[in-house]
Amino acid sequence: MSFTMKEGGFGVGDYVAFGVLCASSCAGGVWYSAVGSRSKAVVDLKDYLLGGKAMSTFPVAMSLIASYVSGVTILGTPAEIYNYGSEYWLVVVGVTLSCLIVATVYLPVFCTLRLSSSYEVLFLPMVVYVPALAFNQLTGFNVFAVGGVMVLICGLYTVLGGLRAVVWTDSVQTGVMFIGVLLVAAAGTLAVGGVGNVVSIADESGRLEISNWSFSPYERQTGWGAIFGGFLYWTCFNSVNQTMVQRYIALPSKRKAITALFIFCIGAILAISLCVWCGLAAWGAWVQGGCDPSGSPLVGDQLLPAFVTYVAQVQHLPGLSGVFLAGVFGAGLSSLSAVLNACALVAVEDLLHGWLRLRLPPVVEGVLARSVTALLAVISLLMLIVIQKLGGVLGVATALSAIAASSTCGIFTLGMSCWWVGPRGAAAGAAAGALLAGAVSLGSQAAAAEGLRALPRNFTEACAANATFTPEQTIDPTTIFPLFRLSYHWIAPLGLLATIIVGMIVGWLFDKPDPSKMDAELFTPVVWKLLPKEAHENAGMTRQALPVKEAESPAPSARLILEQLPDKDNAALSACPAVFAFINSGGRGVVWAWRGGLSVEATPTGAAHSGGKPHGSSVALLTRRQQPTSALSPG
Repeated sequence: MSFTMKEGGFGVGDYVAFGVLCASSCAGGVWYSAVGSRSKAVVDLKDYLLGGKAMSTFPVAMSLIASYVSGVTILGTPAEIYNYGSEYWLVVVGVTLSCLIVATVYLPVFCTLRLSSSYEVLFLPMVVYVPALAFNQLTGFNVFAVGGVMVLICGLYTVLGGLRAVVWTDSVQTGVMFIGVLLVAAAGTLAVGGVGNVVSIADESGRLEISNWSFSPYERQTGWGAIFGGFLYWTCFNSVNQTMVQRYIALPSKRKAITALFIFCIGAILAISLCVWCGLAAWGAWVQGGCDPSGSPLVGDQLLPAFVTYVAQVQHLPGLSGVFLAGVFGAGLSSLSAVLNACALVAVEDLLHGWLRLRLPPVVEGVLARSVTALLAVISLLMLIVIQKLGGVLGVATALSAIAASSTCGIFTLGMSCWWVGPRGAAAGAAAGALLAGAVSLGSQAAAAEGLRALPRNFTEACAANATFTPEQTIDPTTIFPLFRLSYHWIAPLGLLATIIVGMIVGWLFDKPDPSKMDAELFTPVVWKLLPKEAHENAGMTRQALPVKEAESPAPSARLILEQLPDKDNAALSACPAVFAFINSGGRGVVWAWRGGLSVEATPTGAAHSGGKPHGSSVALLTRRQQPTSALSPG
């Protein structure tokens, strides 16, 4: 039986499997919405949008994975491997490096200040369209009708249940997604004849090789492009993307946020690897089928649904298509709910609190957030009509998301690391990064429309002998402006670097920030040793001015010690009449304590101590704030 592209192929077993899995994945969110909405758990804004900042680590980690693994990942990655080989798999190295950078550079600032919002791009139509497209390919149902059902289900539990419902539902949907992709990978491997056949067929056509280590940014897939391009792109995504930051802050401590990030890293690597293997298995099926249909490879996002239909028929697995579609549908639902909830948070925190400077009663703000969520759900459905009318919009939308992510990440990086950059530098850098990345993205899309495209790898001798197709017309790459020929891996890094470089230069020339107004807690620990002295004297000034309760804004657990105290500060500390508390934490982490206007931090190595400098510990005198004598902020 040949591997062909056709619409339909859904049977009774598929509908049953799809219905059961989708119902189970959504039941938790709907149940929590119905039960939790009658309790205080989702009444006020903090509980609705941030889960009370007391969520459990594993569900949040699964929700992070759900935010990353969308229908685009499940459908797009196999097609990329199918056509261009396995170099893309090296992006997992970039994802790993990005998680390390986020944990050391960005998380300490967000977790110290406990801020709720970074930013979010309205990317809703994309996450609705891709699962609807897969459903249409497998069942023949109208894309708009499928999108409407998807928005209705997702909007129901997101509007009523808030972040708690979203996170717990994401956890189940992520599990369903992994089950679906894993079953397709396993059944597809068996359909091709086993792991050995998949590997040998892929190796014959060069699709198993990871040998292109060219530094040329014009080649679609290279080892360096996948590693460094993936590293910078996913750093932009993982560091300041609103859906990610919202989940970091929903956890009660930085330690738990880092743990969730670690689990996310493992899950992302597993998801990418499974999708890569599905692409290799699909290639093996196409070659074994005589290189049909039409003598040319299947391409595009419809590849994997077609492969699933083929595998289900060959292996006589009537429910496989339903399980797979439930996984894609769940991935789309989780991504949609994440973006809906994040956009509601941005609307309230950035627009209501930040721009309009209005603070309403918590219940009113909770109702407002729900209204924003419902409105955005309707907008996403209406925008689906536009997406259906515009061909190639997926590539354009993906490029635009990279523009937003890179320029915004650049602004945050400037603010967290470059103390000499002020509003002028940040604005100039953001404009330069967005304009450059935007021009490259749109220019490359226009060039591709004219015929500039990377050709797939060779189809092997067997396929060449059976081929009856003529390769698509292409144009001479040398006639295209060089920047418009860049691989998509380098668009986000280009925008990020442009934002940072221009921002640093303009800030150095035109911004003159007052050191007396700098706060060390606003900067990443990586640059603390380089900050002006005044920044350390003002450490905590911004956090204390935030309009939140002290219990919601704990003192930082990140290390603020620059070096051992000079002798004069030791003397000042010993002579200070205030008594500070030294709390032993078993040699782990740090302790921040102040009393009577004295701020210190200690790296504990001994037992609890009070008065003077603890023996065997490093203590830094950070500031002499005028605080109530009874105040003590635990580490």
